[in-house]
Amino acid sequence: MQRLPLPQAQPQPKDGRSDDELMGLAARGERDAYARLVRRHEQRLRSFCARWCGSAALGDELAQESFVELWRRRASYVPQGKLKQYLFHIAANRCKNQLRAARRERSMLSEPEPREAERTSERLAIRQRGERLQRELEKLPELQREAVLLRYSGELDYAEIAGLLGAPEPTIRSRVFQGLIKLRRLLRAEQSR
Repeated sequence: MQRLPLPQAQPQPKDGRSDDELMGLAARGERDAYARLVRRHEQRLRSFCARWCGSAALGDELAQESFVELWRRRASYVPQGKLKQYLFHIAANRCKNQLRAARRERSMLSEPEPREAERTSERLAIRQRGERLQRELEKLPELQREAVLLRYSGELDYAEIAGLLGAPEPTIRSRVFQGLIKLRRLLRAEQSR
């Protein structure tokens, strides 16, 4: 009996193997296959985590932890063409847990952390814009912030986000749209101060 290929939720990558195929190989212990998966998703996941938590260094650490967790779960992964969603779900949970821990820690500490030494005025301006954006992102309701970050930092499409968050695609589109409107309003209000 001839087996027909299953439809894939994502386009075939340039190296010829889908995420599910590479994950299957990784489940059998092939570290090279897993390394290819990491290289394929690393940049977007690091960016997503950095935006979520407001720190590139912490974002890198959380992305690394997410890849380690994916490695641990490799044998139980069920191939459905949704590995990217699965990975970003792991990362989102790590980021949420980190933010909760940071809030608890901040509430216990009375002194603010010392600021990093300033470099050139251009780098400072870029950093300040990033910090301002991060502050305003944190003011968004969690559902909107999560949808906006998955869409723009995680580069997931609306269908992938809907599958990840368990909400209808129109709801996700609305969360992103409303989040962007609110973010724009917050940034304009901060700029006029």
